[in-house]
Amino acid sequence: MLKALFGGAKSFALRINPTGGEQGADAGLDLVIDKKGTILETALEAGLAFPHDCKVGSCGTCKCKLKSGKIRERVDNALTLSREDLMAGYVLACQAHPKTDLVVEVDLLEGEEMHPVKVVAGSIKACNRQTHDIMEVVLELDEPIEYTAGQYADIEVDGIDAPRNFSFATGSNGALQLNVSFLIKHVPGGAFTGWLFAEDRTGHAIKLHAPYGFFHLYEGAGTIFCIAGGSGLAPLLSILEDAKHAGCTRDVVFLYGARTQTDLYKLDKIQAIADGWHGEFRFDPILSEEPESSDWTGPRGLVTEFIAQQNIDLATAQAYMCGPPPMIDAAEDVLTKAGMAANNIFADRFFDRSNVLSD
Repeated sequence: MLKALFGGAKSFALRINPTGGEQGADAGLDLVIDKKGTILETALEAGLAFPHDCKVGSCGTCKCKLKSGKIRERVDNALTLSREDLMAGYVLACQAHPKTDLVVEVDLLEGEEMHPVKVVAGSIKACNRQTHDIMEVVLELDEPIEYTAGQYADIEVDGIDAPRNFSFATGSNGALQLNVSFLIKHVPGGAFTGWLFAEDRTGHAIKLHAPYGFFHLYEGAGTIFCIAGGSGLAPLLSILEDAKHAGCTRDVVFLYGARTQTDLYKLDKIQAIADGWHGEFRFDPILSEEPESSDWTGPRGLVTEFIAQQNIDLATAQAYMCGPPPMIDAAEDVLTKAGMAANNIFADRFFDRSNVLSD
């Protein structure tokens, strides 16, 4: 009766067991999960390499098997998980709030460096419009954070129902950062981006939750084959900037898909990275809707139509792709059919969150 009157327990026990591992008393890790927290948030705050990409229930990467206990779903798991997954007891860790003590089973990522996830206050230092629908936002933080190039952060502002996640657009060079940048695309009808683009938000207070994700440059000797569209430019700029600082000698082929010349941006930044790169660096923007009467002499069409035309040794190359899922899916299909191994293809899908959030 007292629990019913006062809202019950404020936290519960969470045990995370490795998939296929021993399930005895010494197996797994025991954590405390707040009733308002999620399985994923709790695991990441504990420094576990828990698989995740979008954190809003769209990608399905964070699925784990609920072995015991009851959860409350922030978003219906059936929107993302298959019927087979649901029947087998899988849930989305990013959408699962505890109603009781929980035991889950998941295949943690091995060999991944985990920076501590921090919540840091700060403010918007600058808003620099890049195109009609993409803005560079620079944040000044009250305390420094650490992240790996390619990762992303959640940005929270008062009055918006939930944080929105965006990829870091600059490298960190392995150092703590007080100023961080993002490239944010305006989503028609989006609560957060509508607010951001409505007027100059310089000086506005924010909270940053970071870092998240496992998209980064992996070890290799072959060509770094980059494919991006829209604001998917951000994590690749971050990765290439840090790779140059580290003295990377691998060749780079970078295809960027846009609609028209007015949608091209950060060309000076790309050129600065290319200048002095220790290897070949080729950047080709590809326009899909450029008027035939314009002065554009570069390639026209969909970026995925030009993937197979690149003179790249796919046996040693790695592909790094960022942008909307349809583009990524089409690019993966072209690459695998051309002979690139699936374990050499890395993607950061910028999911449509319309079924979860208004951005």
